[in-house]
Amino acid sequence: MSQEKVHTGEEIVKFSKKANSRIIAQQKLDGLTIVLTYDNGDLQLAVTRGNGYIGQAVTHNVRTFKDVPKHILFQGKLEVRMEAVIPFVEFQRINVNGEYANARNLASGTMSQLDANIAKDRNMMGIVFDLVSAEGVEFSTDVEMLEFLKTQGFHVVPYEVFDNTEEGITALVDYCLTYHKTIRKTLPYQIDGLVLKFDDLEIREELGYTAKFPRWGCAFKFESEDATTTLNKVVEQVGKSGQITPVAEFDTVEIDGVKISRATLHNYGNVSDKEYYVGGKLRKGKDIRIGDRIVVTRANDVIPQVVQSIKDVRTGNEQIIEAPTHCPACGSPTEWDGENLFCTGLDCRPQLEGKLEHFVSRKTLNIDGLGDKTIKLLLEKGFISSVTDIYKLHENEAEITTMDGFGKKKYDKMIEGIEASKKNPLHRVLYALSIRHIGESSSKDVSKSFKNMDEIIELSKDVDAFRAKLLTINDFGSTMTESMVDFFTNVKNIEAIRELQAVGFTMESEYQGQAPAGTSLEGKTFVITGKLSKGRDEFKSLIESLGGKVSGSVSKKTTYLLMGDGEEGSSKHQKALELAEFVTILNEEAFNKLIEA
Repeated sequence: MSQEKVHTGEEIVKFSKKANSRIIAQQKLDGLTIVLTYDNGDLQLAVTRGNGYIGQAVTHNVRTFKDVPKHILFQGKLEVRMEAVIPFVEFQRINVNGEYANARNLASGTMSQLDANIAKDRNMMGIVFDLVSAEGVEFSTDVEMLEFLKTQGFHVVPYEVFDNTEEGITALVDYCLTYHKTIRKTLPYQIDGLVLKFDDLEIREELGYTAKFPRWGCAFKFESEDATTTLNKVVEQVGKSGQITPVAEFDTVEIDGVKISRATLHNYGNVSDKEYYVGGKLRKGKDIRIGDRIVVTRANDVIPQVVQSIKDVRTGNEQIIEAPTHCPACGSPTEWDGENLFCTGLDCRPQLEGKLEHFVSRKTLNIDGLGDKTIKLLLEKGFISSVTDIYKLHENEAEITTMDGFGKKKYDKMIEGIEASKKNPLHRVLYALSIRHIGESSSKDVSKSFKNMDEIIELSKDVDAFRAKLLTINDFGSTMTESMVDFFTNVKNIEAIRELQAVGFTMESEYQGQAPAGTSLEGKTFVITGKLSKGRDEFKSLIESLGGKVSGSVSKKTTYLLMGDGEEGSSKHQKALELAEFVTILNEEAFNKLIEA
């Protein structure tokens, strides 16, 4: 699980009032989380967090860490969590060509290597921050656990302890607010905040967890630093949707120990000096030009972004950033959609690669054994050039199993995942097809209005009828409707869908032909905010099963704002109060009474 984020002294004080326990503050390490398992005093296994359920065994790499003991005094079974990090000096030595955006990416890439000598050469550090379990031993505080780990020879994350008194919390707030400008700058590795936890383990158990966070802990996040530099050049990147994104190249700056020379400019509307409409709202570009002095920051200390240009120091020699009239990758004409610029080519290589990676990803068809690296490799070797080619890979077993990094076991796993993907329901297939403006949620909405893919294709033959049907779907306006019309009136797209059906896809809606759980919320629109007893997704599923709909923002169309603890005065709460004649505010108790009525 992640930690709930806090940013101010007031939020720290609010957290401290949850329980009567002293608070431990430790560095929030910015690397790759790994669980170490020891038995009979020996390191047996090291596994990454992975997707939260299944991780990657990286024991061979961890054994090269100088500060991770291979043997410890404790003879029972012991599990600890550590963060694999790369010191700044090593990051700068290795990342001479700018291949890695930050030290965390390099740490992650290093740990995925099969050759342990790579990790050894990069002088990785392993800093333990949590004891998962120690067979036969019980502890009453976090400090006791950390001190026990020190006796076993682990490099334990530095920490400070503060009494939960007025004086102690004042000291804690000062410690957090000044850490960024004092201690952090002296560290040899990257951190992006401080983790605050109640020290008493019994109190932690009483407080428990939300769906996403432990109630007994939080993460104090540092403000992003920024730097000023000169924009020298703009290059274009083409994504899976065909969107062409301008990327700034500038004189190298160092932010929080990380050297940065590239950052996204988001879209061509953003860099222009013109006004444009997005979602019916008038916006104006930031007027960023080549040759400008610009302000660069790292959002959440990770993603480099250009914040603004400094117009007061312009010399008159700056150049306006021109949007390309043709795709830089395939040469096809470009077209505008709001503030974004798109390639119109059907065979554009960057689009193809992105669409293939999206097609097999976890949120779409979830094809086990086909990750981004494998897609790139198969694309480079010529085994795939479209999504339908994925279902012909069984014809190339001999060639694929002889490729570097590909054995029979990995090949069989991939084929098994490909076969299993054919059982995916309609909404996952729709999302996998990378239809512009049609995301995960809208794919589900379409799936609730059609029985299967055949019904969609048949109706699309009558464009007016198809358009009229789409416009009856919740939240479907002209933009999403026209995108669906464009996609399903394209002969190549229909041919691809028919090929998928021919290899075994059924593409049936899982929302059709089922007895609904209820319709007590039919026609009601909810917005969910704040901390509730269960995750928002669970409440969303319950509302939808009862015929209701969940939206992300409060408007006149909103019927109820389901509001958890701590949201009083929030923007959604204030908006709901402004629209009191339309919107009813519910706490969880009132919500339960509503659905039981």
